[in-house]
Amino acid sequence: MKTTLDLPDPLMRRVKIRAASEGRKLKDLISDLLEKGLEASPAAILQEGELPYRIDPKTGMAHSRSLNIPGFVPPTFEQSQAIIERANQEEDLHRAGLLP
Repeated sequence: MKTTLDLPDPLMRRVKIRAASEGRKLKDLISDLLEKGLEASPAAILQEGELPYRIDPKTGMAHSRSLNIPGFVPPTFEQSQAIIERANQEEDLHRAGLLP
């Protein structure tokens, strides 16, 4: 079935580059990407601005939202600490007016 979509130019460039790098037809790649997106459970899709981790209110530790993605490896304790530290640093910079 033929259809027309109005997609953002940067997105279309990414799709075209991927299709070319994989040696695939654009329509085949788009079809596969749409199928994968439709097969993903709604819980596996992050909302805009939602982080791929959450902070446990009791412990203050970052917990990964693995979202049942095959091959996903949750962060280690050290990586969780680094995520929190980086977030704290960014918040400090923002409060100091050094970040938007």
